[in-house]
Amino acid sequence: MLKKDNIYKVLEIFFDDPLPEGIGFQLREIGRKIKLAPKSVKLYLKELEKEKLIIKKEHRIHKYPVYYANRDNNYFKFLKRLNIIRRIKESGLLDYLDEKCMPDVIILFGSASKGEDVKGSDIDFYLQCDEKKLDLSKYEKELDRKLNLFFEKNFDKLSEELKTNIINGGIIKGYLRCKFYYDHLKKR
Repeated sequence: MLKKDNIYKVLEIFFDDPLPEGIGFQLREIGRKIKLAPKSVKLYLKELEKEKLIIKKEHRIHKYPVYYANRDNNYFKFLKRLNIIRRIKESGLLDYLDEKCMPDVIILFGSASKGEDVKGSDIDFYLQCDEKKLDLSKYEKELDRKLNLFFEKNFDKLSEELKTNIINGGIIKGYLRCKFYYDHLKKR
């Protein structure tokens, strides 16, 4: 398990809720959420702002500073993807899916795989195996997200749109088996 330092704890607030109800996060609010003194939070916010991972704005009514995730920053999206993959792994979900389903591949796809998910977004997985009935409630509670599993042993049977979405996701376990793969092997 990776050790989370304080600057990462601050950044994680923005990963978990990149759109905080249109008003942004206040410095003291962030401090309360992660149990860190406002003075320290302010230093970390300055560093994250300097890295262009967050944006500081003035509250439209009260004129105090509020902070938002810089969702247009590719590095922010990259870090957000790593964060969700870390959380999925640490939750035990991957081990559970592997044990119960024994898929050839598990692919994270959709908004979470792009680092574009927001609070309340679901997390989509493709599992290359026969469909299984699973109880995901423990993992949904821990990740605070709805989990959608798409099962199909034969990748080539999926719709073109779904195949494209899955391929543009990220493999987090195993190898994708598809007609293209087998055709490539035959040419050798």
